Amino acid sequence: LMENLINTFVSDYLEYKITCTSGSGSSMNEFMPVPKSEEATTEILLSNIEIQDKEKQEYKIEFRYVSKENENQSDDMGKTIKGNLKISEHVKSKSLAFFESKFNDAVKREEDNAPFDKIITEAKYYYEDGKYTEDGNKVYYYAGGVEDNWVQFGENANGDKLYWRIIRMNEDESIRLLYAGTGPDKQDGYITDIGNNGQIAYNSNYAHATYAGFMYSLGDTLFDIRKNEEPSLIKSELDKWYINNLETNYDKYISKTAIYCNDRSTQTGWLHNEEMYYNAYTKFVTNTSDNTKNHPAFKCGVDGLGNVNSDSKGVERVKDMFSVSEASGGNGDFEKPIGLLTADEITYAGGVYGVNINYNENAYYYRNSLGNSSTGTYFWWTMTPYFRKGSDKGARVFRSGGSSVPGDLAAAGVNDTRGVARPVISLKSCVEFEGSGIASNPYTVVEIDDDSKCALAEN
Repeated sequence: LMENLINTFVSDYLEYKITCTSGSGSSMNEFMPVPKSEEATTEILLSNIEIQDKEKQEYKIEFRYVSKENENQSDDMGKTIKGNLKISEHVKSKSLAFFESKFNDAVKREEDNAPFDKIITEAKYYYEDGKYTEDGNKVYYYAGGVEDNWVQFGENANGDKLYWRIIRMNEDESIRLLYAGTGPDKQDGYITDIGNNGQIAYNSNYAHATYAGFMYSLGDTLFDIRKNEEPSLIKSELDKWYINNLETNYDKYISKTAIYCNDRSTQTGWLHNEEMYYNAYTKFVTNTSDNTKNHPAFKCGVDGLGNVNSDSKGVERVKDMFSVSEASGGNGDFEKPIGLLTADEITYAGGVYGVNINYNENAYYYRNSLGNSSTGTYFWWTMTPYFRKGSDKGARVFRSGGSSVPGDLAAAGVNDTRGVARPVISLKSCVEFEGSGIASNPYTVVEIDDDSKCALAEN
């Protein structure tokens, strides 16, 4: 922890890194921005370190300011950072306790002889950690044809109950949910362009790589487009849906620290006005059959080997990590805590890239309780960029299929109006559950008071 932290630096170039120098403790893989605050606050810098009885661990913490030769950094002159470092015991959250008991037999997918170039159809329970998650935190997740990850949470503006599927546990111990509609047996698990009475494009513009951004800015460099000044069309519609259906009565249950990854990193570097491939394209298309390079990640901006891409070091990687709060390392650029699934999360859940090849109608993210598509015939968008085509400079984003291509993972141009959006939210780590998770007895959240500790917490 850093107690009484005051950090008035304007930019995110003031960074820190914590490394275990003796013992079997955890280390950060890279430098992260120091949380900013004008008033004294307490921030968690590293968490989930396990220390065995009588074990000794030693740590080193480094602070640095990143100098940018071609950028005016004068706004940071004369700014202040101060605070007190402290080690504090971490008590397991209610969601972590729930998941650990639920996933007693969970293993890493590699240990189950289940490579990522093969679809998963059976019900499976896995975990990921190490270089493929933020700060190495353990993440439990569902895969294949699981039937016990149903959640009933919230009501829409018409008074219909809302149903969701648990995707995974986030690194901040909140629980990530994928919208599944107004009933387990329904095929309305999506939202459309409000006022358009139809489907929704990811973005209204197409002919520039920047439009693959969930938020974006105009420019001809990766640095420029990552300034996140404008919302995509699909983000604007998700925000409207959140305001209309969840904000008034259910916002107190929803995590503000959860991170939603819009991975704009590359493994080849930024290629202005040429055909350019984003990180996920290289992992899931180019390297589909190479299991040494196609590993998905919950950590934003890492390649198939778990290494951070060269154009996503430090602050640049954080620009793709969307969140409302910066407390867990996100960029704080969200106004509403709602996003979309990623291509990596679909791959973890049992999907594999390949149009008309890798259908997965058994996958929970595709089917409802009757075995039909949760979105009918419509495909639905992820928030993972695909590539920018050279001939027309068109931006493309990964998407998953409806009933005509069940459970596949492919891509579409961002201005394609045939798609729909499936909201993704995260329930706070302090939320408690009731129920068994099956469609006829879904998990429900235990009600919390408006002035309770959980209601007032960010997570």
